Formats: sequence, structure tokens, C-alpha cells
Amino acid sequence: MPFRPNALIRGAAVLAVAASLAGCGEDTPVSSSQTLFEKYGGAPTIRTVVDNAVTALVSDPVTAPFFAGTLATPGRPDRLKSCLRLQFTAVFGGPATYPGRNDQGDMCADMVTAHRGLNISGAVFDRFIMDVAMVLRSAGVSEADVNAVAPTLVGLRPQIVS
Repeated sequence: MPFRPNALIRGAAVLAVAASLAGCGEDTPVSSSQTLFEKYGGAPTIRTVVDNAVTALVSDPVTAPFFAGTLATPGRPDRLKSCLRLQFTAVFGGPATYPGRNDQGDMCADMVTAHRGLNISGAVFDRFIMDVAMVLRSAGVSEADVNAVAPTLVGLRPQIVS
């Protein structure tokens, strides 16, 4: 099933994690016709966010071990970033559907396939979400907009956590 940014998954766990992402930021609302992708500058911003997210994730001792194999294999770090750019473009309402074809022309796997056999725990997934939220904030994404995308990202939990 294609990843659709408007398919927000609701529930107590989603609300709890989304609430934990809340802080003291400037909340500039996005107009009803403007996507977050457009609001934050499109593809160049997504590229920066993904680069910074991967740096944060491989620097975090909790999440880093899950990226070791990918980072040690030639060509795979670029493919990972390319698939993450596709996914974040979709999450931010840009011109993408995930899974789909990335900006290198490769097909990105669905979340279940991409994370099969990694044995990612709920605690590791939660740390990933917190790291990504920190990167989004540092890129200038408002708290309101971090909270707007949080349910979509948290909604991936059943597909990633084993």
C-alpha cells in the first residue's frame, strides 16, 4: 500500500509521542493551499533535513548500530538518503508517493521489507522519532509543523518495530 501523507493514524500512542514532541517554538501556520514541502523550501530543505537526520542517527549510540551495515556497503548510504528524501517529500506533502522511485531512479522498499530482520525495538523506534524531531526543529520547522508530521511518522511503528 503506498504511503500517503494524509493517512494519519490515530490512537493514544500516536498522541503521546506527538505530545512529547511539543515544545516552545514559533508556530507559523501553513495556508490551506501550501504544503509543508513548499513552506520550507522544497527539495533543497528536504536534502538538508535528510543529510542531518542520517548524521544524527549514526551519531546516536542507540540508533547507530541499525545503520552500520548500510553505511559500510558501497553505494548504500546514498541509496538510503535518496529513499529518505522520497519519504520526507511525501510526508511534507511534496510531489512523491512512498514507496516509489527515488531521485536516483531506484525503487524504494516499503517499510516492512526495508526493516525486516533488523529487530528494531519500540525504544529504538522512539529514539529515532526524537532524533528526527530534533533535526526538523534545528532546520527551522515550527513545533506546530513537527507535530503535524509526527502522527504520520509514528504511524510507521507497526511496520518497523519487530
